[in-house]
Amino acid sequence: MKIRLAEADYLSAVIVRLRELLGDRLIGVYPTGSVALDGYRPGRSDLDLIAVAEQPTPTEVAGIAAGLAHDALPCPATGLEFVLYDRATLGRLTTEAGFALNLNTGRELPPKVETSAGDGPRFWYPIDRDITHQQGQVLTGPDFGSLAARQPFPAILDVVTESVAAHLAALTEHGDNAVLNGCRSLRFHAERRWTTKPDAATWASTHAPPRFAALISAALESFGRDRAVGHVVAVDRAGEFLGYVLDRLRGSASS
Repeated sequence: MKIRLAEADYLSAVIVRLRELLGDRLIGVYPTGSVALDGYRPGRSDLDLIAVAEQPTPTEVAGIAAGLAHDALPCPATGLEFVLYDRATLGRLTTEAGFALNLNTGRELPPKVETSAGDGPRFWYPIDRDITHQQGQVLTGPDFGSLAARQPFPAILDVVTESVAAHLAALTEHGDNAVLNGCRSLRFHAERRWTTKPDAATWASTHAPPRFAALISAALESFGRDRAVGHVVAVDRAGEFLGYVLDRLRGSASS
């Protein structure tokens, strides 16, 4: 993993905290997202983690949410996105959310504590699990593949398509991230593998129609800034691009 010492120390502290709260029933902890893909960028990226435990109780789940909150364990990144799974539940999942805890915390992340997906988006969870499968990185515990089966490409492509549609529906909220997610989705569709968003954007700049080159370049430039000053893209052009991406993912667009 390409992260700074402060982030590496923090991840170690997260594991220690989880062991304090779960003991031997902590099965494993796994990086996902930009950390797993070696694309972590200080000032912009979150730290994304998946943890697996043996039958965590509601009291333990609440204790983990409190114990990993930024006030209790300050995160050196822009935020921590942490998902906890029960081991047995994880083993049965296909593309469901299925988490025991979904926690967002940190200096630049709106706090979130969920124990059920409810009516919220579910596509990020199978995508992150697939990234974890692909990269095979372990912070502690057995290989992730021994706990959950990797889902077939068509099933993951369906949730990737859903994620692009969600970004298209909320362009003003997601900004440059919507464009970069579109680039990553295009490359996943073409190559059946996950890459960092900047790498995917560089790839898409020569594989998507030339009319989108300026938009992709602007999204990359925006992504290079800190989160507080980034996210600026032309909404109309971004909408056109994501519409193109959706057509490609659905097999109904030409170059």
